[in-house]
Amino acid sequence: MIYEIHLYSPKAGKLTPAMLDWLYQHGQSDDQPEAFWPVRQINPKALARLLLKLDSNLTPHPGPVGDVELHYAQKELNIILYVHNRGVILFFPYMPHGVFSRVVVGICYTYIRYLYDALGFWSYDPQLDILSYADDFQSIDDTIRLMDKVMSRYLPG
Repeated sequence: MIYEIHLYSPKAGKLTPAMLDWLYQHGQSDDQPEAFWPVRQINPKALARLLLKLDSNLTPHPGPVGDVELHYAQKELNIILYVHNRGVILFFPYMPHGVFSRVVVGICYTYIRYLYDALGFWSYDPQLDILSYADDFQSIDDTIRLMDKVMSRYLPG
């Protein structure tokens, strides 16, 4: 099971639930005029280069239509930043409770915080339905609690 967090740079300086609804309805099509888009268009390769400056241990892989995947150096953690022309999707596995999940989520929130501080990206966690301009330790704890709840159903007691 994969956890995902979406990151966007809003044109108006903030992102609202209505803007997210628009993105989910029209974000996969190219037929909308640029003026309608609530988030900035980005250059995936340029953003990937900035993320590589933050963490040179990320490994870039080409994605479809000019997108870029950045894989965390320790493959067993399965952390991937998928950089596309409107933002970033951060993927990481649901994991059982404990220190290991805190380490993985902490790594992921480092990228989220960097994208917010350096470039004004907001994050949306569809699992928790939380929209945030900058994630903090409360969000980390909420994410870990959700993973614990979900994973406890799949792991033997």
